[in-house]
Amino acid sequence: MIKRRIACILLILAAFILYFFANETLTLALLAALIAMPIASLGLLALTGRTLKVSMDDADAVTDKPAMKLTIENPGFMPVALAELEINSENLRTGETDSTIIHISPGPKSKREMDFEVLAGHAGRHIVYVKSATIWDPLMLWSKEVQCNDSKFITVMPELIDMQLSYASDAALLENDRSADSRRGEDPGDVRGIREYVPGDPVRNMHWKLSEKIDKMLIKELGTPLSDQFLVVLGNASERANDPEALDAIASVFASLLETLRLDGVSLTVAWTDPLTGRPLIKKIDKEEELTAAADEYLATPASLQGAFASINRDVADSRYAHVVIVGDKVPAGIEAIANGCSVTVLMHGSEAATTENNVRVVGFDTKTYADNLAGIEV
Repeated sequence: MIKRRIACILLILAAFILYFFANETLTLALLAALIAMPIASLGLLALTGRTLKVSMDDADAVTDKPAMKLTIENPGFMPVALAELEINSENLRTGETDSTIIHISPGPKSKREMDFEVLAGHAGRHIVYVKSATIWDPLMLWSKEVQCNDSKFITVMPELIDMQLSYASDAALLENDRSADSRRGEDPGDVRGIREYVPGDPVRNMHWKLSEKIDKMLIKELGTPLSDQFLVVLGNASERANDPEALDAIASVFASLLETLRLDGVSLTVAWTDPLTGRPLIKKIDKEEELTAAADEYLATPASLQGAFASINRDVADSRYAHVVIVGDKVPAGIEAIANGCSVTVLMHGSEAATTENNVRVVGFDTKTYADNLAGIEV
């Protein structure tokens, strides 16, 4: 813009010099035209409205890349010589922001539609919005900002892999509400055993008389029907918050595990951290559309937030589920207490090998070869 203004000023000076040395009607007309044109162009810009209406919708064409349809409406009676829109795509999971510049020239009282490919380098829930909108005069000498406020959410899924799971027990594939003979529960009339107290055990299950008698804290293991079989938790990834490639790998493993379990007919519950409250969200998944809706939510959780497992009440985790699988970048603190009552597997980014300690099985995977690391794992 500055260069064009300088060029315009130089042209006017040249016309003035030409008129000064050749005082003719033609040179005077040329000078007057060169002065009038930028003034008229500025006047046209001033008459142009200060609003462009932009709406975002799903793209008409189905593509492999995330896209949407932009509808740009000029509600004014003057044409817009050129509108420049800066559209941002902010990844809520990784915190990254990508920008795209779009140029368009809507006529008076008109709408223009165009497909727009969303820049999304990594998986996550993206909010796409118009950061700024600028309109220009016909000579591209002057500009002004206009109001343009619309936004849309779009989910970019990670790559899904077929994990080809094997199951440690056929119980994972059975119907709900089967009794668990060796599980802690909530039925005070069904005492399955007595053991030493572990930090995190519900105080209401304490066997006070026997504890007082032998001077040791003991707790009653109660029976319960299992309402669900698998709890899959999106764990902590804060140490990878600045590594989008690692976050993609963790998201891919989590989403692939959920899809594989669903296709295998496993009774499935998913937990992740609510980005608004920081508390865990726990939802039962039965149908494909429920899994899609869950992805819209867990891919919006910033990786910097505390993992959902840290806030899950122990009673919820170990009295309702036969299997707990956690996907993240570390073994959560306090997991030993959960492992005392059910099968626990941690799929951990950055670990180099599979290990089992304190009834917790850790299976490692890395960013580049996670599809091979986790193929055929047992849960």
